[in-house]
This record gives sequence, C-alpha cells and structure tokens, in this order.
Amino acid sequence: MSLARLSALIIVLCASVWAQAQDLVYRLPTDNTALFTTGGDDYYMYVDRLFEGEKSKPWQGGTYGMVRNPFRPQPGEPVMFSRFHEGIDVKPIKRDSNGVPLDDVRPIAPGKVVHASTNPRHSNYGRYVVIAHKVPEGIIYSLYAHLASVNCHVGQRVGTGNVIGRLGYSGVGLDKTRAHLHLEIGLMINSRFADFYRGENKHGNFNGINLIGIDPTDALKACRDGQPFSLSAYFATLEEHYRVAVPCVGTMDILRRHPFLYKGSRSENTRPRSLEIAFTATGVPIGIYPASREVTQPHIISCKPMPTVQQNCTVNRVKNSSRNAALTRSGLGYMTHFLWLEGIYPPAR
Repeated sequence: MSLARLSALIIVLCASVWAQAQDLVYRLPTDNTALFTTGGDDYYMYVDRLFEGEKSKPWQGGTYGMVRNPFRPQPGEPVMFSRFHEGIDVKPIKRDSNGVPLDDVRPIAPGKVVHASTNPRHSNYGRYVVIAHKVPEGIIYSLYAHLASVNCHVGQRVGTGNVIGRLGYSGVGLDKTRAHLHLEIGLMINSRFADFYRGENKHGNFNGINLIGIDPTDALKACRDGQPFSLSAYFATLEEHYRVAVPCVGTMDILRRHPFLYKGSRSENTRPRSLEIAFTATGVPIGIYPASREVTQPHIISCKPMPTVQQNCTVNRVKNSSRNAALTRSGLGYMTHFLWLEGIYPPAR
C-alpha cells in the first residue's frame, strides 16, 4: 500500500471513530460567574501596567490575545499590543482574613487528567493540570495554571463537579494580590513533541509550547445557555492572518488527530507536492490545503497588512511588512513542531 493511500486510510478511520464523540458544553471553572453578568474587572484579573508614564491596572490584560506590552506604531496613533496572552485569568471571589484565595477549581467539561504538575518551580505556569476532552474533531485540552494545590492525578476521569485544585499564585511573577486561575483551551501540535524538543522540558507533550490556545471566553459564552460548542464551526469563524507553504513530507501529526483541518479531498491517491497552512495572528492553524508548488523549506506566501511590523502582531513568528513577510527564527521553529515526523524532518534547536 502506498504512503498516500495509508495516510488517507488513517484519516478516514480516525474520522469514523471521532464521529462517535459529541460536542461538549463547557462550564465555568470556578464559582466566579461574572463573565455572564457584569464581566470586565469582576471576572478577569488585571495586570499592572506602566505606559507613557501612567500606571494602570487594566482587566483587559487578563483576557486572551495580543493584550499586553502596549505601544504606538507612530506618535498619536492608536495603541497596539505586542505580547500574546494564551488564555484568560479568572479573578478569585473568595479570600480568607489574610487575603489567601479560597476558590475551588473544577474542569470546564468531563474528561481525563493527562498531566498534573505539582512542583511550582518546573514551569512559569506554577502548579498546573491538563485535562483531555474527546470531541468529534479529536481531542481538545484544557489547562489550569497557577494553582495553590493540585487535587487530582494523571489517569483520573473527572467531571464538572470534581475539584481538581485550589486557585492560587504559583509560578513566575505573581503575588497573593494578583492570584488567579489561568485557563487555556487548545489543541496539541505534535504527539511526539517530547521526543524531538531539545530544550528543557519537564512536562512531556503537555509543555505549553506544544499546546495551541484558542479564546476560552468564546467557548464559555457559547455554552452559557447549555448549548454545546462545536470546535470545527468555531474554527470556521476565525480570521486568517498569514499563510505558510511547507513541504509535504508525510501526514502531519496534527492532521492524523484533527482531520477536520484538512481542506483537500481525502480520496486523492497521490500526495500533494506541498501544503499551505493558514494561521490566525496568534498561530492557531485554521486550515491546511494541498498545493502543487515545489517547496523545500517553509515560507510565507501571504500576510495581512498591519500598521506595524508583523513581529508585533504574530507572536514574533512573522517579520517585516506584509509586502516582504518572512518567518522569524521563532516562526521557523514553530513550523518544525508541525512538520516533524520520525526521521523525516530535523528536530527543533
């Protein structure tokens, strides 16, 4: 059997298995319900900011996206932000007489605990838990960080009524005043990440570098009235910011696990010469397309114009302007995570 036919068979079989899963209804992770009422600084934990000589505590810094490190492209122009926050920071609503948070943390949906890091010095996340949730499009992961304690273990099946930890301020750069739950929802880039990543890694495949976050607020609000959240329908609403042409060296690991991302015909008997990956500004892959051009290395083929250099809009993965956009060193490393297959593509440096 040819590699192309085998890859197509794997995708079809995976799609058949995943079709048995159901879209999930996501619930709030703590007793803080302000997301559905007053919102703003009643739900999100602020960040301390000094910008243009003024100090502030904007709650917007606790939301998802390019919301940190403000700058002006030119004097007098609107403020932009160059630092990505891959999740949301949920504010505590219960504290003891010493100001220590007392909020319990629960899973946002039923799933299986796949990672529980209890040593706060092993990551900027501090103590954190990752839960896998089965949906029709594959496996989606929720991550709960900066915990004061972890009350679950790897392999444990949990539901939205289980307490998996206590909200806290473990990790880098936090104190008791700014204690919060950092929540992420996302996909895993490569299930062989732990095999090829050469940096320090105490978290295996559940290192934050290997998880691509979407906006948790979108999922939580979509489920406010008990409606399930469709991952594929949500991805269809996300805006493409740049597109990268890459060699087709085999079936990407992320396509084996999430075939909904592939936008070509699955009945093809020949492997395409290359692939084009469409990304949001924050690096979420929203579509992978077959292409006929010959490609030996990843390179940008299109990029949305912006009033500043692309480094400030793309988590430093794309540089220059849209007219001569190119992958940065960080961007090339990011592509390696998608393309690495055993013995086929070089590991990340």
